[in-house]
Amino acid sequence: MKFFIPGGLFLLISSFTFGQTVVVSGTVNNEGGQPVPYAFVRDVQHNYATYADSTGTFMLNADPASSLQIMAGNYKNTTIKLDNKTNVKVVLPAGTAAEGVVPLNSSDPNASARTPFITNRQLFITRNAVNAGGAGFGGSDVTIVKEGFNVEPTRGSRYLYDDWMPGFGISKKDSLVVETTNMYNYDKLNGNIMYTNDGKSMASVSIQQIKSFSLYDKKGHAHVYENAPLINGKPFVEVLLATPRYKIYKKVDTKLNRADFHTDGVLEMGHKYDEYVDIDRYYFVGADSKPQSISLKKTTLKKLLAGDADVFIASQGSRDVDEDYVRDLGSSLSK
Repeated sequence: MKFFIPGGLFLLISSFTFGQTVVVSGTVNNEGGQPVPYAFVRDVQHNYATYADSTGTFMLNADPASSLQIMAGNYKNTTIKLDNKTNVKVVLPAGTAAEGVVPLNSSDPNASARTPFITNRQLFITRNAVNAGGAGFGGSDVTIVKEGFNVEPTRGSRYLYDDWMPGFGISKKDSLVVETTNMYNYDKLNGNIMYTNDGKSMASVSIQQIKSFSLYDKKGHAHVYENAPLINGKPFVEVLLATPRYKIYKKVDTKLNRADFHTDGVLEMGHKYDEYVDIDRYYFVGADSKPQSISLKKTTLKKLLAGDADVFIASQGSRDVDEDYVRDLGSSLSK
């Protein structure tokens, strides 16, 4: 099932002329003074948007002459004028209660039954049919007897994140597309952004309508995905760093290795479990638009970014270069 944007389902927010921006930080609380986690915060005049983290804290580049709109499930939408303030405290009034998405790691004993399609314990609905060549996700959390051995629970997952995450998209017409009742995940096998509004069914975001999509993890960090056919033949691939001059992408190749345990009566070989195995690759795209495979090293970044990264690298001391390092570098270059 593909993601579709019928009238009224998603909020499409047209962009205006971009102006000067400042970094605005703040907190989102309810009327009782408790933090509202993962509230959506946007500049009403521009495509500047983010999500608060689990403590209701956010940071956003915004036009100081504009206003912020804040939205969250079970609360009334609230708009506040910035008036050149760089720190704001938002109080969301209570709204109509709505049933939330069932989390993937829910302690609810019925949660796994309601979300069999995306847990790390993925259960084939008809495991025997799958073993015979039918379609399915692979793996099980039940004991399956296969060719004389018990199949153990699947290791790894076809999905990048352990739970559903908030997110928003940018349409082909450069408008924000957001629905705060939806939650999202990334399917490593086919490169789709998946969404659900109830934890019981899901669909994929359409590449025909969305050119980029941002997912926010539990720490409030943004993970940006876009269509980049030269990097990945799949619909979306993650962007670790982006400037007008160059980009660094992360490509995840995932495959399902089936249980292949066997014995000759003396030696035991293979595995008794299905396993999703990831291979991460990184690519740099410069002015010539030709992707080149790279490793995440300080010397590589210094060479590729032609000195632009030198100040940031010097400020990080002995910090190891990993994906978060590259994301932070990208944020520093965009200031």
